[in-house]
Amino acid sequence: MSVTESVTEGIKKRASQSKAMVSRYSRRSLVSESKVWLLALFCGLLVGLVMSALRGAIVGVEFIGFGASDERITSAVTRLHPIRALMIPIIGGCVVSLLLYLGLKLGIRGDPRLGGIRDVINARRHVLDRKGRTTPLSSLHMSLKDGLQTFLLAVASLGSGASAGREGPAVHIGAVLSGFFAYRLKLTPAQIRALLGCGAAAAVASSFNAPLAGLLFAHEVILGRYRTSDIGPIAVASVSGSLVTRLIFGNDAVFTSPDFSSTPVIFFLGTPFMGLIAAGLAIVMIRAWVAAPTVGARLARNIKIPVWGLPPLAGIVIGVFALAYPQVLGVGYEATATAIATGYSAAFMLILAVAKIAATTLCLGARFGGGVFSSSIFVGAMIGGVFGAVMAALTGHGDLAQAFFTLVGMGAISGAVLGAPISTTLIVFELTGSYETSAAVLISVSMATVIVQATLGGGVFEKQLRIDRF
Repeated sequence: MSVTESVTEGIKKRASQSKAMVSRYSRRSLVSESKVWLLALFCGLLVGLVMSALRGAIVGVEFIGFGASDERITSAVTRLHPIRALMIPIIGGCVVSLLLYLGLKLGIRGDPRLGGIRDVINARRHVLDRKGRTTPLSSLHMSLKDGLQTFLLAVASLGSGASAGREGPAVHIGAVLSGFFAYRLKLTPAQIRALLGCGAAAAVASSFNAPLAGLLFAHEVILGRYRTSDIGPIAVASVSGSLVTRLIFGNDAVFTSPDFSSTPVIFFLGTPFMGLIAAGLAIVMIRAWVAAPTVGARLARNIKIPVWGLPPLAGIVIGVFALAYPQVLGVGYEATATAIATGYSAAFMLILAVAKIAATTLCLGARFGGGVFSSSIFVGAMIGGVFGAVMAALTGHGDLAQAFFTLVGMGAISGAVLGAPISTTLIVFELTGSYETSAAVLISVSMATVIVQATLGGGVFEKQLRIDRF
């Protein structure tokens, strides 16, 4: 055999070996990716069921205490005997204290607080430890015990009127479930991160009946980047989670809005100013809500009680809020819907916005369970309504201007607080069923988010992670 033939034969042999290796790798990759997609579908369905159970449990506790769900809680409280309205948050605070105490005794958490979105972001960042080993879920506050405690705390807190939202607990629980299966099946670190995104997306989609927003929220907030290979599984989880809750609770929009198909062009001239107002208010809200747990712990030390003893004391104040401004209780959907329908005066909406910020700060500081998105939506609706009333007086367009800027304020403030302008804007759209306000919302939320990022370096979750030194 000549030298040329020998070289040619060697090249053919190596090419054949390389082809076989590529074929084996492709088959393994296909099997691995198929497993992730199937697991995403399973986790989406499971998270949808658990979110439905969470929502049902909260509604059940609300009916026991207030005689109505959150969509009618304001009207229900006004019909209750004042003593009962005052006692419900106090009793809820006692239950929350007991759950926090049991969590400490069982070793679930060193600091008694509810699991939330920051834990999921931290878990995504620290799937591997410094030695390159997979970090245990328990050390990331992402074990099944953590998820169960979050579920129970959210039910006890939100069911008794705590001024917060269910999206934070929902995302934590969803990511705990998907992370559990990802770890059990020994997926790669990249696949574990994708599955954490799947659980978060399904939770958001299930909580708000918003599959598109769930998909973008997972990429924008949890993963912190858009990766082509993650989009498919996360989309599957988001859609499947949303379908489950739609089958159980129906497909109606949470809020109804007027017809904005003929929106006056002059409204868009006001959106940059709404963005500036939203940025300033978001900075105040982020600073207050991030500092609240530290202030609460300091207060507990000063009055010589454990931190887990704070909820009943805070429950007294929440009970007073229930008597004076029942609109701020719970997630506040009834009051938000009334603001969209222009049912409040500008002065009253301003009072409600201040009361909601104070009540949410109190609940976070006292370790009540709940998130901040619904509170941001509430405050945004009220401040947007106030700005809309001013625009109505200037333009003569009346209720249309007030309703329009109520929606713009919802998107601008919530997006700036969370540091997630695209996904929160979509959540507002999918909550209301109105897409006509998209351009105005995007202008305002983009301005607000840029200003908040430049001032604080991130949204509320980034600030929380820095405080926690994660």
